Amino acid sequence: MRREYVPMPPPQTVEGMPVYLQNELQRISRFLGGISEVHDSGMFLATEGATMDLTTTPTTVTAYDTVRADEEGLVADKDDGTFTFLSASRYRLNFSANISHQSGGSTDTTIGVYVNDVLQDGTEHTLNFNGSHYLPVSFTAKGTSEQGDVVKIKMAMDSGTSTVTFNILDVDIEGKSIDV
Repeated sequence: MRREYVPMPPPQTVEGMPVYLQNELQRISRFLGGISEVHDSGMFLATEGATMDLTTTPTTVTAYDTVRADEEGLVADKDDGTFTFLSASRYRLNFSANISHQSGGSTDTTIGVYVNDVLQDGTEHTLNFNGSHYLPVSFTAKGTSEQGDVVKIKMAMDSGTSTVTFNILDVDIEGKSIDV
């Protein structure tokens, strides 16, 4: 989406010039504010020990208990584990967690960033659980979103089912309006 400032036609009389200039300066100010606006939000787990059941089907991470902030243009929903963009943006997502796998044994678990339920290229990470120790995972993903796009973090087991426990869980996303 291209943003462009186009001035209104000037008044035909000198007396109308002060009001015209004031209105145009306000329009310029709103225009510049829209270009430089940053959308920032995040969710995290304040109380460790949240659990989540996993299968081979990617499941949205919903173990968050706190929303960090909601700014204009971006809405976080901890219950659904989603971020929804209200305008087209370039975004950067930071994710970090400590995860324990409860079923014991050795198994791989994948985690990735999904936009509108589509896995984003280059965002899938594999955790190899061996026993019930906590494994740290952190990654950064960059992308673009359109108005209404929904961003989620999803996890799945490569085989079988299990419960995972989080003692750290934090996701932060920052977006900036696109000016193409």
